Amino acid sequence: MWAKKRIKDYFSGTVAVTLADDADIFDLGLVDSLFAVQLVMFVENEFSIVAEREDLNIRNFCSIAALTEFVEAKLAQRGRAGMVNGLAAER
Repeated sequence: MWAKKRIKDYFSGTVAVTLADDADIFDLGLVDSLFAVQLVMFVENEFSIVAEREDLNIRNFCSIAALTEFVEAKLAQRGRAGMVNGLAAER
């Protein structure tokens, strides 16, 4: 839930309209190439995750809901990797 709030806060500071969670920012014409790069950089910096090449799919970045789902999945993936790495280090 905290990820969604941070993402909503980002959008409220960068776009001039209030967005519904499922509003498609690409369909609304709110995204140009520079904003798309800034959005990826925000996600990477704000949540300390890496958007891999295969993650750079418009479906992951098209709405607050999609971004939240993407971020939460990446954080969960990182958590599982950390648990695996932590177990390996203990052996």
